[in-house]
Amino acid sequence: MMGHTNIKTTQIYARITKEKISQDMEILSHKLEAFEKQVMERL
Repeated sequence: MMGHTNIKTTQIYARITKEKISQDMEILSHKLEAFEKQVMERL
């Protein structure tokens, strides 16, 4: 799918990408929680 001749290379990049997405979603989750808290404090 990614165009590598060796499937192991693709698997390495896929794992790294999955981990990065997971980390980024965790950061986003914390930011959204903080934003929600700010909005609720203004009400």
